[in-house]
Amino acid sequence: MTLGFDPYADLPFGAYEEADGGDTLRDAFRSRLNAILALNAWILWAQIDTLNTGINPDASAGYFEFEFPGGDEEQFTSGAPNYNLFRERGQVTLRAVVRQNAGLTNRNLAESYIEYIRTAFRGSRFAAGSRSVRITSTGPMGGGANEAGMWAESIALAYEVYAVG
Repeated sequence: MTLGFDPYADLPFGAYEEADGGDTLRDAFRSRLNAILALNAWILWAQIDTLNTGINPDASAGYFEFEFPGGDEEQFTSGAPNYNLFRERGQVTLRAVVRQNAGLTNRNLAESYIEYIRTAFRGSRFAAGSRSVRITSTGPMGGGANEAGMWAESIALAYEVYAVG
């Protein structure tokens, strides 16, 4: 499914969730997903931040969560101390999580939701503080995985960010 345009392009950073004061890149991904969910009411699951928060999600309903495995950074320009560009490239993993053995309907929801969200992220650009994030690749779903009694369908979002420093 190709949208042909980016319906989220004009949304300001934090349009649907205020930054939590953490890392601006992580906040930008969370905000972008919340914007996608808010504009697509047929996606019934919420994003839950389980990243070192101590939150134990309600297993009766599916949800989305991020993992930020990181990336690398390299100097992109030279000759202007303190004003050179640095390029960061990395990957973010987005999971649709549902209770293990919750049935065919829940598995199909996880697959259809994550497929749509993958399409919505594909080729997009959005703000991360003073930087701009560019999604360079959206990896397809893997085979799913059992994670502590929960079934997770995942996609990989490769990104690129330029910073001045």
